[in-house]
Amino acid sequence: MNDRETRRVLTLEDLTYLAERARALETYGLRPWDRDRLWAAVLNAQMEAKTRAEREAVAEARGALQILDAIERHFVRKGER
Repeated sequence: MNDRETRRVLTLEDLTYLAERARALETYGLRPWDRDRLWAAVLNAQMEAKTRAEREAVAEARGALQILDAIERHFVRKGER
C-alpha cells in the first residue's frame, strides 16, 4: 500500500466542523465550508483593520485558514483520481 491508500480521509463536512471550532474564525461565520469566501472576508478585514487588536485578530484568522488549507490539501478527498 502506498501513502495515499493508508492515510486518513476527511470530508468537507469535517473541514466545516474544524473551521467552526476555530475561535479565530468565529467572526466570519461560515456554513458550509467555502474556502474562497472565507479568505475574501479575512483579507477584507485585513484591509479594514485600524487598531492593533483588529490586526492581531485578523492575523490569527489568517493562521487558522492556512492550517485549514493544509488540512484540506492533504486530507480531504476531492474525487477519485
